[in-house]
Amino acid sequence: MFVTLGIRVSATVCRRSFSEMTDHCSSKEPHDCLNAPNTLRLDSLRSFSGSTPPTVLSAETIPLESLVHHQWSVPDDTPFDAVHEFLREHKVDFLALIRNGRVVGICSRGQLGFMLGSRYGFALFSRSPAHLAQVAHPLIFARTTPVLEILARALARQKEEFHEDVILIDEDCRLIGLIPVEALAHLQSRLVGEQLGELRRQHELLQQQNLEHFQTNHALRQTQALYQGVFASNPLGLALLDTQGVVQTHNRRFVELLNVDENPGAKLSLISLVIEREHLLFQNLLQAHERHHPTSAAHEFTLHVAGRGPRLFRFNTRWISETSQICACLEDISDQRSVERHLRRQEKQLLLDTLVGGIAHELNNKLTPVMGFSELLEPTLDERSQLYVSYINKSVVEAAHIIRQLLQLSKPDSGHPEIVDLRRIVEESLVMLKFQLREAGVRVQTDLPSSPVNVLADSAQIKQVLMNLAINSVHAMTSMPDPELGIAVIRRENVATIVVRDNGIGIAPEIMGRIFDPFFTTKSPDKGSGLGLSICFSIVRKYGGDISVESEPGQGASFTVEFPVAVEVAPDSTPREIELPVQPGQWADCKVLVVEDEEVLRKLLQEVIRSHFGCRVDAAVNGSEGLTQALRDHYDLIVSDIRMPELSGIELYLRLRELQPATAGRFIFVSGRSGDEQFNQEVKRWNVPLVAKPFTMARLTTVCMPFLRAASARH
Repeated sequence: MFVTLGIRVSATVCRRSFSEMTDHCSSKEPHDCLNAPNTLRLDSLRSFSGSTPPTVLSAETIPLESLVHHQWSVPDDTPFDAVHEFLREHKVDFLALIRNGRVVGICSRGQLGFMLGSRYGFALFSRSPAHLAQVAHPLIFARTTPVLEILARALARQKEEFHEDVILIDEDCRLIGLIPVEALAHLQSRLVGEQLGELRRQHELLQQQNLEHFQTNHALRQTQALYQGVFASNPLGLALLDTQGVVQTHNRRFVELLNVDENPGAKLSLISLVIEREHLLFQNLLQAHERHHPTSAAHEFTLHVAGRGPRLFRFNTRWISETSQICACLEDISDQRSVERHLRRQEKQLLLDTLVGGIAHELNNKLTPVMGFSELLEPTLDERSQLYVSYINKSVVEAAHIIRQLLQLSKPDSGHPEIVDLRRIVEESLVMLKFQLREAGVRVQTDLPSSPVNVLADSAQIKQVLMNLAINSVHAMTSMPDPELGIAVIRRENVATIVVRDNGIGIAPEIMGRIFDPFFTTKSPDKGSGLGLSICFSIVRKYGGDISVESEPGQGASFTVEFPVAVEVAPDSTPREIELPVQPGQWADCKVLVVEDEEVLRKLLQEVIRSHFGCRVDAAVNGSEGLTQALRDHYDLIVSDIRMPELSGIELYLRLRELQPATAGRFIFVSGRSGDEQFNQEVKRWNVPLVAKPFTMARLTTVCMPFLRAASARH
């Protein structure tokens, strides 16, 4: 069964090949090629593969007959054993198969050996006709076939389809001979070599022509290189303008800077891009060049750039008399100016931080004795004088509150959220804006509920949002006859809302969707950088809120800021500042050291501690003197200012912690500037109490009480 199946498959393949060959030669007359004489053409082959090639070798001049290896053939019905013996005797691997004088295929020695050498192969196939062992896809070419086609098809075969010989026939399908692949490969190599040689000759000729062309056009190439280097590849935008400002030509950078059509045929007038208020200045510049009047080399104009808005450009212009054109060199300096303004703001902010910090410290130093001594006087005064003292204390508290707000605005803390009342935020913000609102003639209307509206946020940052919105409203109402600013706080279920509205110029619909984008602004550079609303947006989103705006041109704008209402928390359990009863002589054995460089404050601290606790209170005028006294004597408590000459309070504490850790554990800081978040965190890590100036007697005594009570127990 297996052998029979194999024979049928081979016969089918061979019949298909035989049919194809028969169809190919069906129009030709029969010709008997059986046992044609073996005429080897090796001499002709060597003429193309030897060391003496023809003078001119080309595919069109090569006779295909000169490539023939042999002309052996057998009839296609010759038995396998006879064909195999014939191949062995003549030492060839391929024979042409002939039927009725026509070539119908090629027989392979390898295929015969495979079939006869298989199990029972000789018995089964020895008498089989030769066409059953023919190559499946023989290559048969007429003598008129182009050599390049033969090479392409013969050398492109792969795997089992690749065999050494191809068949060459004449016009009547008679065998001319078998051409070996070796001859074709040599021929192809020679053809390639001749072609490469011809290419080299052509290359040399072209080089000579190019050299002549280069020498002839050397001056032109230099001009073009200069143009490419200076004009086309310039990192700045370059354009040639006529006297009306119309662009005649430009480089690629010019297109990138102005975001305009790169089409050379499109005419662009730079005047159409210059903002309206600078039109006249730009026209004067063009006319000055046309009249050959000397002008400044550099000018700055603001241009409308598509997709980017107004951008500031530096123009360097020069008149070209040969072409009657103006050469304009453009450089976008918007970002440079923005960075410069940012640096100036940083310098101003740094100066403001330094000034506000120093002023706050000095003011608190001056307010502290006012509050402290008024409290000391209050018990000794009549009822009317006590009322006056209460007014003094109230003013001091309000002044101290304003100082804390200044510190938060100049250098806000890191934004730790806490429960804040939006009503208080509005009131404190309006206090800070009071002068600016009065100068702008803005009438303010507020609508605040009677009960607290608490949200979880950082008060300084929410205050920054509200003040920014209010300032924007003031700027929008500059040209209005009766400017009015309205601020309302509303609570609806779980949403707390702040509404800031004005009757200003409003917001144009085309820019409504961009007002919260960073660096987008319609203000002049000296009034805004385009960061205010984007920062407001970020702050509001940071605390889970949202901000939106409604506006119509000429009808004002209304900004709505929403926050989640804070969850009610239990009252703070921290100790209250209360007056504690003092037993006479209870702390008489205790000793306290006050370190303060301000004489009035030093005496106030001494008097408050002495009068309240009845203990001994020594004083030092700076940190160095305080360190000397602390190391020389034993003190149950050290109360020290922070900012002092020679040795600060922090340095005093660190030295004591190194030299006398027990004494450093009985330490209290008094500071006139408690808004430094980094310092506050450091003090918390040291576990040292901090009393902010101005302080009440109750606050100071409450902080001192635990230290003196522990000292009294030891004594």
